[in-house]
Amino acid sequence: MIASAETGLYQQAETILHRLDPRVKVLSCLVLVVLSFGAAGWMQLLSIITIVALAVWSIKPVSQRIFRLFWLLRWFLLFTFLLHLLLSPGRTLWGLSWLSFDGLLSGAFVCLQMLLAVAVSALLGITTTTESLSQAFGWFVRPLRWLGCRTGEWQKILLLSLDFIPVVHAEILASGQAESRSSDRLAPATSQGRFAAWGKRLHDLIFRLVDRGDEIAHRLTLDDTAALRPSVLPAFLPMALLDQLFSMAVCLVILSYWLVS
Repeated sequence: MIASAETGLYQQAETILHRLDPRVKVLSCLVLVVLSFGAAGWMQLLSIITIVALAVWSIKPVSQRIFRLFWLLRWFLLFTFLLHLLLSPGRTLWGLSWLSFDGLLSGAFVCLQMLLAVAVSALLGITTTTESLSQAFGWFVRPLRWLGCRTGEWQKILLLSLDFIPVVHAEILASGQAESRSSDRLAPATSQGRFAAWGKRLHDLIFRLVDRGDEIAHRLTLDDTAALRPSVLPAFLPMALLDQLFSMAVCLVILSYWLVS
C-alpha cells in the first residue's frame, strides 16, 4: 500500500500541509516523532495526539491512507501489546498472575507512540512529493559541500531510492497476478521442481527490477535540472507567512509539551 501508486504515498490535494515548505514539514515531522517517543506520561502523549489528529483532519480528503497503514500494522501492534500485557511485572489484572495491569498500560502507551510516529511520517509522505523531499534533503546537507562532500549525488541517490519503492511494489504485484493467472497449470510434482519454478520467478523479478531501475537512473541522469534542484527551494528567511505561522505553532507545541510534564 505504501507504494501503491507511481508517486508512492503522495496524494495531490489543496490543503495547508500540501502548501507548506518541505523543509518545515521535514523538521516538524522529526520533532513530533521525537516528542512522541520521548513522552514521559499520558498528558504529554495526549498533547501530541491532539496535534496529529488536527493535522490528519486538515487533509481529510486524502487521510484514508493513514488508517490503511494502521491496519497493515495491526499484527505487529497486537504482538507488542501482548508482550507487555503478559510479560511486564507489576500489578495484576482481575487477579490473574499472568495478566499485568501495568503491562496493559505500558503496552497501550507504546502502541500509541508507534501509531503517532507512523501517522506523522505518513502525513509527510502524503503531502510531499519525492522530488520535494529530495530537494529538502539537498538543502539540509548543502553545508557539507565545504568539506568536499558530493551532496548533489546524495540527493540524486535519495530521489532514485524514493522513486524506486513504488516500482518494486508494482513489479511484485505484477508477479503475483501473473502467478495467479497461471495457477490452472499443474504444479511441479517434486520439491526440486517447485524450487526451480520459484527460482525462475525470482530471477525474472530481479531482472525486471534491474531494467526499471536502469530506466529511472538514466532518466534522472539525463535531466539537466536535477543538479540544480537544491537551489529551487527559497531561502528559509524570509519564509512565507504560512510557513512562519506553522513554525511558530511547532514551537508552541514543544513549549506546551514540556509544560504538561
